Amino acid sequence: MNKPLSSSAILSAKKRAIFRFILLQCCLIVFISVGVLLFAGGLHWYSFILGAMSSILPSIYMAWRIFGHKGARPAKEVVSSFYRGEAGKLVITAILLSLAFVLIKPLSAEAFLAGFGVAILSHWLSPFLLNR
Repeated sequence: MNKPLSSSAILSAKKRAIFRFILLQCCLIVFISVGVLLFAGGLHWYSFILGAMSSILPSIYMAWRIFGHKGARPAKEVVSSFYRGEAGKLVITAILLSLAFVLIKPLSAEAFLAGFGVAILSHWLSPFLLNR
């Protein structure tokens, strides 16, 4: 008969899965960006990377906000972490998108938004990775 996992073991497994997913997301972006560099050139390459990072960096913040604490916490604190993490993620995303379009010249909007879109769509991979 198997013993049920402790809450800290479950939390640790979920934390590893989340950070493994973020690593996979970064590898996917690097792989695609090499193709963009080879076929479309440097402008589209760095625009693609900046767009992807505008999605990935806020995701890293949210993961840190939720899983940055050690040990078990009361349910109210966990819910509060989710809300703060999601709010912070939205604000950081808006700031990064705005700064990119205002400060980075030249910027290929198509490649930027493609990188942003690929990073967001890669979240569809998370159920396959997080259930392992």
